[in-house]
Amino acid sequence: MTLLGAVGGVTAVPDARIGIDEVDVSSSEPVVDERTLLNVTVSNSGGSPAAANITSVRLYKADEDDNPRDEATLVGGLSPGDTTDVALWTEFDEPGEHRLTVEVVADQEATGGEDNGGTVTVTRDVIVDVQPVEVALDLRTRALAPEDLESDDDDQNAGGINVGGVGDLLGGGGGGLQAGGNDESDSESVESVDSPVAVTVVNTGTTTADRVSLTAVGTSVRGDGGENAASDDADPTAKVGPFVVENLAPGEERQVIIDLGPLDERSDVTVTAAFRADTDVRNERGADRTAESIVTYPTREGSPSVTDATVRTTDDGQVTVDANLGNAGTGELNGVVVSVAGTDGVEPTPAGQKYFIGTVNAGDFVAFDLQTVANASVADEVPIQIEYTERGVRYTETTTVALPEPDDESGSESGTVGTLGVISIVGVVGGTGVAIAGSVVRRRDV
Repeated sequence: MTLLGAVGGVTAVPDARIGIDEVDVSSSEPVVDERTLLNVTVSNSGGSPAAANITSVRLYKADEDDNPRDEATLVGGLSPGDTTDVALWTEFDEPGEHRLTVEVVADQEATGGEDNGGTVTVTRDVIVDVQPVEVALDLRTRALAPEDLESDDDDQNAGGINVGGVGDLLGGGGGGLQAGGNDESDSESVESVDSPVAVTVVNTGTTTADRVSLTAVGTSVRGDGGENAASDDADPTAKVGPFVVENLAPGEERQVIIDLGPLDERSDVTVTAAFRADTDVRNERGADRTAESIVTYPTREGSPSVTDATVRTTDDGQVTVDANLGNAGTGELNGVVVSVAGTDGVEPTPAGQKYFIGTVNAGDFVAFDLQTVANASVADEVPIQIEYTERGVRYTETTTVALPEPDDESGSESGTVGTLGVISIVGVVGGTGVAIAGSVVRRRDV
């Protein structure tokens, strides 16, 4: 509540000098339908010759009738120089500026045996600026690896595991994580995590988010939406929760970790926060408000690409592709295999069916060569299929290199070309084995 102005007045002038020193508010920005506390400080001046008994403190709305919005009675006596605090409550139906009046009524005690008692009434007006209700939660999700939860810093784990600012741990499909100390059971729980996702819940609204709970549901990520895409009615790859986050005040945030458990496939995971505003509590509205965020698990940190490709053709249609398989990403690629993918006008030879490369570290590259047969009248490029495993997921990507155009009478030509683009990406968890086919399997490291 914003205190914009105040005026005071006394409707009687007995000896007791009663005053309203302060009207403090519980919130600097009250909102519509929010119960707002006003703390009224009442004093009897030290120069007052008489004590006074505070009989009532009332709160009025300036443009309403004489019925008080709230009232405190039998507050107690005040000797000269004493003060007391009185709590009054109100709420507002509409946003904007509202003028309120605080009224204090006191009975003055008679002094010197004289009948000089009487009633003292003091008022003070305050203007408050009421904001409209905004109910909003923001979810921020980040995929982690199980090793991200490991820490050698004992101080970091004191009183609960804290990883990258993530202070609270919630349960999940991998056995459950619980907030708490760093005893042996907590250590074992962290080691059992399969697929952790860090979730930050932020209240960006103007009212408290009540009964906040989180759930997570994963759906398979396959290819480019074509025949390999998962159907809408497919079983979820992960389904965990709900987990209680409790209440969040405006501007407050809570960081938690959800374990998705063992996943069968790379998944788009929808994290949903169900909640209700504290204003919904009084109108019996349920926790039907939601906020969502989608994170892909696991993340892909490797980035394979075919570079520096030299393509040579011969009179009989044989094509040799001599190129590098580079990793421009930040993650390691394992079990890398390249091959020529058959298409119209392109038929892999045994020497082009599978070329095992193995591991390609971040920022590294490995040379390879493949052979195929191509009909230049039908095809103008050779599709190169790349298979690799990253963080337990087996991916398949297809890119292309261009066939050179003949530039002499023999038709035997060569040219240097680069990658033209990725055709499709398919990821399946658990495909750690590598099948090697064809009569020629070679590896040439640079």
